[in-house]
Amino acid sequence: MNPIELGKAIAEYGTPIITAVMLILVVGLVWYLIKRQAKREDKHDTIQSEERLFYRNLVVNDLKSLHEDGAKNAELNAQSIVLQKDMMRELKDCNEHNSNFQEKTIESLNLICDRLNDGNATMKIAKKKLNEEEK
Repeated sequence: MNPIELGKAIAEYGTPIITAVMLILVVGLVWYLIKRQAKREDKHDTIQSEERLFYRNLVVNDLKSLHEDGAKNAELNAQSIVLQKDMMRELKDCNEHNSNFQEKTIESLNLICDRLNDGNATMKIAKKKLNEEEK
């Protein structure tokens, strides 16, 4: 083809040819961008699903550990109630023994005071104080 004939062909058919070429390039560019965006979205969706799974597992594991801790606490609470009841019973028995011991000690001291210094005035005052403390 001659350069003049080529120029004539471009002059006659140039606009439709350029339009067709531009249309093909624009369609190719749009197709490429859509494909690239789809890949990005797939990658983003994968990351999001992994994050959701991670956080879901975190919550599930925390709930399981809370449930296990709650069960252990309930068991320990039951044991502590039993121990507290035993301790209260022991303290009550111990208090009874202590009061019996105190009464007998005071009685013994009264007897000693009576036998040693029955006529002594200071001993009578001490005996009176012991009797008052006993009450």
